[in-house]
Amino acid sequence: MGKIDVKNCPACGSSNNIKVFTATDYLVSGELFEIMECKDCSLRFTSPIPDNNEICNYYKSDDYISHTGKGNSIINKIYKIVQYFTLRSKQKKVEKFSQKKSGLILDIGCGTGNFLKIMKQSGWEINGVEINDTARGIARNNTGSVILNQIEFFESHQKYDVITLWHSLEHLLDLQKYLDKISISLNANGVLIIAVPNYYSYDAEFYKQNWAAYDVPRHLYHFSYAAVVELLETFKFKLLRSQQLPFDPFYVSLLSELSVRQKYNIIKALWIGWKSYRQGRKDAKRGSSILYVFKKNQ
Repeated sequence: MGKIDVKNCPACGSSNNIKVFTATDYLVSGELFEIMECKDCSLRFTSPIPDNNEICNYYKSDDYISHTGKGNSIINKIYKIVQYFTLRSKQKKVEKFSQKKSGLILDIGCGTGNFLKIMKQSGWEINGVEINDTARGIARNNTGSVILNQIEFFESHQKYDVITLWHSLEHLLDLQKYLDKISISLNANGVLIIAVPNYYSYDAEFYKQNWAAYDVPRHLYHFSYAAVVELLETFKFKLLRSQQLPFDPFYVSLLSELSVRQKYNIIKALWIGWKSYRQGRKDAKRGSSILYVFKKNQ
């Protein structure tokens, strides 16, 4: 498979990078990838990364549920239960942070479109972006609405009231290009909502290279709170608020236990998840995954 060695930080361009450790692709290939950290902006990133022609091969698993909607493992069943409760929570967050009950929303990395379907049912106009052909087709059928591929998104001139990236920023091959396009595509008073894993969390520090949210090589970037805020500031975004996502420390800890032992140590996973959750409650910057709300600087 074609690989690209990443020499400079994808966020700030610095060459002042160090290797943190080597992580394994537990989902598809079993291959090893390095986790690098930029000493200037604190972004961590995967190296090498698959090229544009090969990246799709690393998503070819029935257990990659966000693209297939399938999967009958214990973890995927838990995912579906959690998703049932979180979809409405996402809708409420969008309406709270945007101070709107309707408008035009774009979800980047929309997968099979379940979130967009909820928003459409709630009275919003919806668009999505999904680079995976299978998931995009499912999303179009699921929502009955426009789901763009990557080329269509970059060629579009549509403006949005809300743009969301629910665990998708870490997947985008051209980080700078996407953020520039997102900035252009957001209305002056619109909001940008981003949710990403946080390597500065208790569960990440406990599981180290076996932390499931590294998910190499599908996750190209690995964020801390500081890395996200600094990156978005370079694109003229101002942080309005941040908060931890409460289910993530438990779900990620379960996945991490599977990675380490190839079996589910549920008690231990829940204990690590609880400790991480409590830490995130005290300080959102330590949450297993963090939700960020940004507005454009006027």
